[in-house]
Amino acid sequence: MRRLQNILLVLENNGEQEFALQRAVSLAVANQARLTVIDVLPDVSHEMRRLMGRRRSGDLQQALVRGRCRDLEKMVAEAAADLPCTVNVLQGTAFVEIIRQVLRQEHDMVIKTVQRQSVLRRMLFGSADMHLLRKCPCPVLLVKPREEEHYRRILAAVDIEPTADDEQMADLNRQILEMASSVAFAEFCELHIVHAWQVAGKKLLNTLHFKAQKEEIRGWIRQQESQLKKRHHDFEKQVQALLGERGKEFLQLTVHMVEGYADQVIPRLAEDVAADLVVMGTVARTGLPGILMGNTAESILGQLDCSVLAVKPHGFQTPVTLANDA
Repeated sequence: MRRLQNILLVLENNGEQEFALQRAVSLAVANQARLTVIDVLPDVSHEMRRLMGRRRSGDLQQALVRGRCRDLEKMVAEAAADLPCTVNVLQGTAFVEIIRQVLRQEHDMVIKTVQRQSVLRRMLFGSADMHLLRKCPCPVLLVKPREEEHYRRILAAVDIEPTADDEQMADLNRQILEMASSVAFAEFCELHIVHAWQVAGKKLLNTLHFKAQKEEIRGWIRQQESQLKKRHHDFEKQVQALLGERGKEFLQLTVHMVEGYADQVIPRLAEDVAADLVVMGTVARTGLPGILMGNTAESILGQLDCSVLAVKPHGFQTPVTLANDA
């Protein structure tokens, strides 16, 4: 079972942060983890520096930083009086500075409230949230504003289809399950696991006109279905082994093997089971350089109406660097 050790909470000044703060405190207490709380303020604009001068605009920026830092310290003290916590206010582009903080302090989870404009059924791909989902090297938990105080159902989406990079996919699946089960234990909630699968060639049966061809395709389909059945059975045993006796005792686990495309199956099942949180991987399966998020992952994220925990495989390299750190 994966235990979080170093959580980073991003609190923006928009009046909807108590949900993310409660979630971060709950996870930090359950995991006995360190908690760091930050906000990122934009730099004073070029126009402001031109009008006010470099020194006065710098003084204004520092006053804003100090004021926001006091606000954060007050919020944290009220919500987590007995939890050791570090508070800091950074300056610059939000997603860049968040990722640099992760790189500097080796955080193992980022928690942030979904931007208000992203709550309505579809996230905006140009937003800071989507930049984080694509580029942050550690898991990112995007909390839906006004979500329930406690999660009731978590849905973990895995991909166990055989590929050329089976080892990497198995590692990512393991991380997804570890993160999902860790949160489920902390919340004492149901854990649902979904794998969307397909049998190649099924659609061909509707287009073929010759009996011999149809029989050949049917034979191929039966062979695939037999292999899939064994793979699904093996996967369920792996899940039970990963969760262990503690998981069997404390987690209400349901595994869903659903035929269909992942970007259709996962959002539909999330709605059907009333999932409060979906845990999923976000990196494309192609392995091509520069592909930070797969099309399927983006399609799924655009359809979800609940909180999301996005996971990257080990070895993922973020394009954000510390090169320009002061």
